[in-house]
Amino acid sequence: MSLNNLKLIEKSLAKFGQQEPRDLLQNPLLQKDIWLVKEDLGLSIPAHRSLRTINFTPITNDWFKLCLKLYTLLRTKSGCVAATVHRGVVNLTRFFNFLRGQSVDDFEKINNQIFEAYEYHLVGELKLRPRTVESHLSNLAIFFDTCRLEGWFEVNTYWFKGKKHHHNRLPKNAEIEYIPEEVWNQLDQNLNYLPEPIQRMVILLRCTGLRVGELCNLPLDCLRKRGDQWRIRFTTEKYDLEDELPIVMPELVAVIKEQQEYIKQEFGESYDRLFCGNQSGKQCSRRNTAEIHQLVFYPQPEVMSWGSFNNWLNRLAKMCQIRTKDGQLWYFRSHQFRRTVATVMTNAGVRDLIIQKYLRHRSPRMLLHYQHFLKQAMQSEYEQLLRKKKYVDISGKVVANHKPTNPLTELMRKKLYQITTQYGECHRPILKSPCQTVNACWRCQHWRTSTDDLPYLKDDLERVEKELETASQLGMMRQKQGLEEDQNNLLKCIKGLEGIDG
Repeated sequence: MSLNNLKLIEKSLAKFGQQEPRDLLQNPLLQKDIWLVKEDLGLSIPAHRSLRTINFTPITNDWFKLCLKLYTLLRTKSGCVAATVHRGVVNLTRFFNFLRGQSVDDFEKINNQIFEAYEYHLVGELKLRPRTVESHLSNLAIFFDTCRLEGWFEVNTYWFKGKKHHHNRLPKNAEIEYIPEEVWNQLDQNLNYLPEPIQRMVILLRCTGLRVGELCNLPLDCLRKRGDQWRIRFTTEKYDLEDELPIVMPELVAVIKEQQEYIKQEFGESYDRLFCGNQSGKQCSRRNTAEIHQLVFYPQPEVMSWGSFNNWLNRLAKMCQIRTKDGQLWYFRSHQFRRTVATVMTNAGVRDLIIQKYLRHRSPRMLLHYQHFLKQAMQSEYEQLLRKKKYVDISGKVVANHKPTNPLTELMRKKLYQITTQYGECHRPILKSPCQTVNACWRCQHWRTSTDDLPYLKDDLERVEKELETASQLGMMRQKQGLEEDQNNLLKCIKGLEGIDG
């Protein structure tokens, strides 16, 4: 049957009058099962990726192998990057292995039931992540659509309607993989067990949100100074464009300069990247404490692969037992740092447009795949809003207790009470005559403060004491008298609030 399929495909190609289909059949690569990505296909390979070949050897069915090779040649001609072409072959090879297990040796036997069974195989048996499953199904749909359009054979792809666009759906919070706070803290505590170059890579990654390919390929002269502003120059991994990021932490400049000196000392002028690889098979360690070893780095003048970077972190996680709150050993992936930067910026209140520009996303929709409003932050806000409060007046005496029952009502109440005050709350009855102490709340019997206001009260006390000292030196008696009254009221409020338990 496979011979008949081969003849059908060859006949389909031959019926076209154009030169391109005939050239495809005459391509000498069809006689090879292992293709060199760069030499055979002419595709460029990012230095941090270990991708070198595309292997068709696992596919034993001739007709499927021929179609996959033709499909790969077409994708290469259409401008797909090496990683996309390689991923398509890997995903379709997995599908072929599944077909072989189902005793399917003819494209006419591929139907909706096969697709349903394959999806169950990916989800239920292999337990792949949802986005990985969607990638597999999307690759299948594109492959069979191409085969139909090229006239090689026809498989109905209606089953994929709605499936192959799932990757555009908005992600759920639980699917956004960021580094939780407890893991982040453990990484901080144990960072010193990593070799210094890897430590610096981690620091740059977590401070800048660079993609790991951009990090590994940073040029040695990546630092730029624009006026008083330091910037880091790099080539974007996705769009292959030169870009710059502002460095907001001066310490980061020192880290980069340390790494520049490290590279110059190791390789002189012969290597032009900020970070280098480790000699193959030499990820050794030496004992640093009774339980933990120091990981040792053997510099090699080549770009480190993203897989190697992940390996360093996961060796550290295993060695230092970096675990989540529920006791699970953490598995690091480089992209988690980028997602964590977006999460931290989101929870710090940074506007979406700023985050989008900082992470270099062309579409604001991409942010939804990175942002994660922390449950801890929401829980903390909720608890703060509903906790019981005690208020003191200007004499420092506790005069009111308040226990909110509804977060929305409490939020509105706080906004209303804060209309006329810089901080604290005005509890003046509404039916009273107009306020006689505008901008002088410290002297008003209706002004109420809680422990939330302590930092502001102390700041104002410090300012009043400085002004009081100046007034005394200049002999300004009336101003001194008013400032002493303010000082006295502030001291009473502070003392009263500091005496409140909880």
